[in-house]
Order: sequence, then structure tokens, then C-alpha cells
Amino acid sequence: MAEHGFSAPRPAQLRRFGRVFYPAGLRLQKALSAYVAEGSRPDQLVILEHDPVFTLGRNATPADIHVSDDFLATQGVNVHRTDRGGEVTYHGPGQIVAYPICNLRGGREDVGRLVRGLEEAMIRTAGEFGVVADRLKGAPGIWVETPRGLEKLGAIGLHLSRWITTHGIAFNVRPNLAHFRWITPCGFTDKGVCSLESLLGEAAPSWEAAADRLQAHLTDCLALDLRPTRAPSRSVSALTWRRGPGGPQILMMLRVPAHGLWWQSVTGMMEPGETPEETAHRELMEETGLTGTLVPLGLSHSFWVDPAIVHFPDDEPRFNTETCFAMEVAADATVRLEPAEHSEYKWCGIDEALALMKWEGSKAALALLRTRLGA
Repeated sequence: MAEHGFSAPRPAQLRRFGRVFYPAGLRLQKALSAYVAEGSRPDQLVILEHDPVFTLGRNATPADIHVSDDFLATQGVNVHRTDRGGEVTYHGPGQIVAYPICNLRGGREDVGRLVRGLEEAMIRTAGEFGVVADRLKGAPGIWVETPRGLEKLGAIGLHLSRWITTHGIAFNVRPNLAHFRWITPCGFTDKGVCSLESLLGEAAPSWEAAADRLQAHLTDCLALDLRPTRAPSRSVSALTWRRGPGGPQILMMLRVPAHGLWWQSVTGMMEPGETPEETAHRELMEETGLTGTLVPLGLSHSFWVDPAIVHFPDDEPRFNTETCFAMEVAADATVRLEPAEHSEYKWCGIDEALALMKWEGSKAALALLRTRLGA
């Protein structure tokens, strides 16, 4: 293993999520990098899927994005500048993103070896599905020779601070490759981007199947000795709305200072034995005194839980997975707040509610509701 990665086993924890909004992913990485930097804590390997986003590395320029901000807004693609190396790249559904958050101190001070290990894991994963990929000198990542020329199947962009690594790799399973045409991906104007789907068609694996194999190869190539992790807690959001004379109105409630002091609609933690739907109805009644008609929004996302907001008995990182619903209530319903949780409320138009919202998941849920209502 020394040729392609680390040979001495290193304790690590694997954290695998589904959708993680990109700003939440940055907060997650910052928290985990601080965690592994202290003492002999295990490295962290995070595997997830992002919402559509262009990320600009330290060498990127605005000219690397070829379309306007307004156009990207209509397409639901966000833009973020990051501290990783490289130029601009794309993350989105159908792409596996893996963040190896590793402490390279103590004899592992070799970023090149880490990069080779990441490349080898992606090469082996591609090979399991019948795709021959390889390295290209001077161009980190993995490449495939296609009838169209060289195309990138997996990208690498790392950040190193005091020998703690963040950011990582993006492996294309079934992303929307059209989005790559709106940028100069990784600074290359003479090479393309491919995916397992573009190479294999209907024989391409699912995201989950490919993630299973990439996870195994990353564990092997990085010599990770996996240790147990705490499962994420689970919660729901129930975006509560009513039909107003000027269109849909969203219920927004201000959390009391002890619970964060931000505006939100109905949310709550699932209790043992509950389904997400049962939790949504219970939380609506407890927080507002209302009943309503529940509709799933088809959105579930995960995030790091800030211990400054929710206090825990130890310093192990905590994560939560939230399932999002919309809840329509009667137009003349009377709201009765739970004063231990919220101090005031108001009914808002969609734009006002969006401006009040703090978190990415809430905004994404409202965007889905807006589309559903045609508002």
C-alpha cells in the first residue's frame, strides 16, 4: 500500500450522509478538522452528496464561470469560494463527494501520498464497474480515454492547515454533466468531464452502489482502521402555510434566546418509535396548537449540530438528518405558541419568509413548496 497511500493503520471514523448543503458541508469540515487536531482523536472520512454548486478554489477567477449569476439562480446552482487548491469545479446530485479529514502529523507529513491514495481509490472503484481510469501527470484526479479525448471522472482539491486536511474528492456517478459546460472545469479548456453514466449508460451503478465501493477502497488505500460512530439524530421540518388573499402565507416563529433566536417554521426531533409524519403532526400541535394537511417535499438533508446551540455531555461531534414536509393549515386558524420555544410569530409572503430564514434546508424546502404551489 505504500506506493498508493498510507501503509500504517490509522484510527478513523466513517460518516456517511445523503444530501448535505454546501455551506453546511463547510461548517461540518471546520468542526471535524478542529476535532481531529486535538490529541490522538481518530481521522474522519465523510462521504456525502451536495446540492448543485460551483466551488472556486484559490486559483479560480470569476472568468472561469461562463454564465451569469441570474442564470445560475434560475437553474438552482449556487456559487461558493473556498480555501481548497485548484480552480472551479461543480458538485451536485449524482456525484460522490468524500472529505478525508486527516491529521498528517506524527510521521505522515506527506500530502503527495494522500493524493495518490485518493486517486488509487477512485481508479479501483472505476475498475470495479469496467471503466479503465488512470492518473495524468500535472493534473490531479483520474482520467479516462474516450472517443472524445481525455475526460475527467474524479477530481481532487485539498486544503492543508497545520497538517490537517480538509476538502477532498468528487467522483462522478450520475451528475448533470451539462452543468460542467458552464465553467472551465479545473482550469482545463482542452479536456472534458465524464461520469460512470456517460461511459456505461444504463449499466452504470447507482450512487449508493458506487459509494459502497469507493468507501471500501478509500478505507483500504488510506489505511483507515474504522471505529464506531454515533448515528445522527433525526428531526423533521414542517413548513407551515395557509392560503391568504394575496397568495400563500408562511408561518414564521422567533425562537427564544435559549434556543437560538432565529426565525423558523415548525421543526422538531423525532421521538423513539415515531415516523417522520407522526413527528410533524405532533410538533405542529405542540408548537402552534394547529392541525394540518401534511405533504412530503422529497427533501432530506444532514448537518453538523453546533454544541454552542445544543449542549452535549461530551465533545464527540453530533450530526442530525432532517426530513422536510409542508403543512397546510386553515386560513382562519389561531396560532397558540409554546412560550418555552418561541416568543412571537407572523404570517409572511414567500419572499419575506425566505429573507427571514437562517438555514439552507429551510430555504430549500421553501423553494420546493413555492414550485409546488406555482407561486
